[in-house]
Amino acid sequence: MMMPKSSDKIEKINDIISEMKKDGTMAKLYEKWLGAPPAADSVTVTPMPVPTSAD
Repeated sequence: MMMPKSSDKIEKINDIISEMKKDGTMAKLYEKWLGAPPAADSVTVTPMPVPTSAD
């Protein structure tokens, strides 16, 4: 999800997405829409830190 890097919502949204990955919601959505389960080690199911840009 793209947001301005100064957004005060980045951490909260990342926390929600990470929780969806941990509880299996993201994997279920992936399989529903793409017809196959995601790879066990993919970023679809692995919580990640908020990305930063190289300035």
